Amino acid sequence: MVLYIGLKILMSFCCIMNRFFEFSPAQLRVIVILSALLAILSAYRFLYDYSRVDDNSFRLSVKVADTDYRYAPVFEIDLNLSPADSLELLPGIGPSLAKRIVAFRDSVRFEKPADIMKVRGIGYATFEKIKPYIGVRAW
Repeated sequence: MVLYIGLKILMSFCCIMNRFFEFSPAQLRVIVILSALLAILSAYRFLYDYSRVDDNSFRLSVKVADTDYRYAPVFEIDLNLSPADSLELLPGIGPSLAKRIVAFRDSVRFEKPADIMKVRGIGYATFEKIKPYIGVRAW
């Protein structure tokens, strides 16, 4: 369909040119063929250059994580702002441990996520489980 429309446009262009220059039918055919060939080669050259990846183009690199998480963290809980019921959403943190975290936070502010290991009942293993889900906002 596009080729048909293109040929119709070329034919009408040749008819307009024929008003100013008197071409024979053989000359008109050569002009139409050369014009069509020029249009096709120009379109090919444009599409080839447009789709080709060169050294200066943007490269997308994907890095696979070193750790193997079964589930990606969907949320991050701020240790200094979150209430006890939000802290209970963390894996391995129950209601009593969440209350201890809040009580510790009321007396001492968390400076970094590793400070949660200062709370009684949270060791290194628990910290490693909840590390992807916790954060401390810098003031």
